[in-house]
Amino acid sequence: MMTGRPAKEAEPLKLTELLILAALWMLFGFMLWYYLSAFHVLPARLAAGAILQQVLGDDFRQIVAEPSQAFLFQVETNIPFTFRDGTTEALGFIVNPLIFSYGLPLLFGLVMGSNVGWRRKVAILLIGYGVITLVQIWGVVWESLKLLAFNFGDQAFAVVQDHGVSATVIALCYQLGTLILPALAPIIVWVLGNRPLVEQFVGWGVQSSQGGAERQDRNPQA
Repeated sequence: MMTGRPAKEAEPLKLTELLILAALWMLFGFMLWYYLSAFHVLPARLAAGAILQQVLGDDFRQIVAEPSQAFLFQVETNIPFTFRDGTTEALGFIVNPLIFSYGLPLLFGLVMGSNVGWRRKVAILLIGYGVITLVQIWGVVWESLKLLAFNFGDQAFAVVQDHGVSATVIALCYQLGTLILPALAPIIVWVLGNRPLVEQFVGWGVQSSQGGAERQDRNPQA
């Protein structure tokens, strides 16, 4: 009587394999992230504009896409500003939202390089896009307030202070939105979405299974 060979179990993904796959997928992710940037920054532009409208009131006008490079934000205000040539016009400036969302291609590479199913990959990417969009909104708002408070002289600084926004709070939130949140957000999303894989790399799962086996050996069932 013939018996079939037992199916081989899939080998666990090694850390070096993950890093190589993630790096390759990340290159493709950066291409998508840049060439589709005019579309995936749209929610951040709308939300940041609404928040700045609440903070600055009538001194804020709108955020629009920069005509020559659609992924850039052109922040328009109603604050009168005297330029070096002596002319006075409403103040406006450019904010680059991509400096707050570079974690998106990083997350894309890590997710596509991992060995989870496609449904889980899509779910992690959607959650990650939402989280990174929130980070992007945070960054654009505080970058705009930082520019108004510190880059355009006493005239613009006084307007920000009149709306009750502290210079200390602006500096702290700007540093969080520029240095910490963009780097941490994709890593946290990936770790939480791939907990078994992370436990495999750090050895937690192996240690717990060995501990359970030792307890069974010490207390055999009758």
